[in-house]
Amino acid sequence: MKHLVLFILVTAYFRPREACVKNRVLLHNELGPGKPLEFHCYSVNNDLGVKNLNFNATPYVIEFHDDWFFITTWDCLLRQGANMEYFYKVEVYRAGHRFIPKCGQIRVWTAKLDGIYFSRDLDTPPVLALLWSLG
Repeated sequence: MKHLVLFILVTAYFRPREACVKNRVLLHNELGPGKPLEFHCYSVNNDLGVKNLNFNATPYVIEFHDDWFFITTWDCLLRQGANMEYFYKVEVYRAGHRFIPKCGQIRVWTAKLDGIYFSRDLDTPPVLALLWSLG
């Protein structure tokens, strides 16, 4: 019986990558009409380059699996304003323990004029988390 419990625990934490639903980071632009959100998102293994997201466009989605040996992090430089003078570098995702990868995690980041809002799921309204820096 002890072996069965151990087997269940091990398979629950170390299941094959194919069985693990990808984690997602969603970026929303709620800055207002004619106000694009510029962003540059990257991790240690991936650089998505500089992209733009128009107001109320379909959210930009980053999908990925946690790394098995290193702590997975995703950073995004968000910029907005007439000359992209408002910005913030955000760690939009950070994994938990190294050898216990998370599956199906969701992080929602919403850019608004008064700041950057955050939620950990799609059902909870985002709350103000960060204020824009001017530079």
